[in-house]
Amino acid sequence: MRFSEKLRQAWDDLFYSALVSRLEEDLLRVRQDLEARIQEYQNIIADVRGEKAALQTKLAIFEISIQQKVGIDPSRITPRKPSFASMEMPPMMTSWQHTVDEHEKLLAKEVAEEKASALGGVKA
Repeated sequence: MRFSEKLRQAWDDLFYSALVSRLEEDLLRVRQDLEARIQEYQNIIADVRGEKAALQTKLAIFEISIQQKVGIDPSRITPRKPSFASMEMPPMMTSWQHTVDEHEKLLAKEVAEEKASALGGVKA
């Protein structure tokens, strides 16, 4: 063995076991710290979720009380479905029927004007 190898072996013999035990202790301490932080994080999340549920419940109670004071009580009102059974649709008309209908309205208007002018001529 060379001198450097002997020196390295002597160094390892003297300090290696102490160094390994120190590193193992540091690793254990870091793991415990990490687990404590994870547990704290989970506790905070659980608290926030509990507060959220409590606030949602309180909000629902306030909404119901306001609706009851205004006169809107969703628990008493049953929603009604619209019924279109009584609604009657006018019959479909063809374009010819529209033309005839317009012509008849025009004729009725002319007859009414003639009657009005005839009555107006008699009075004069």
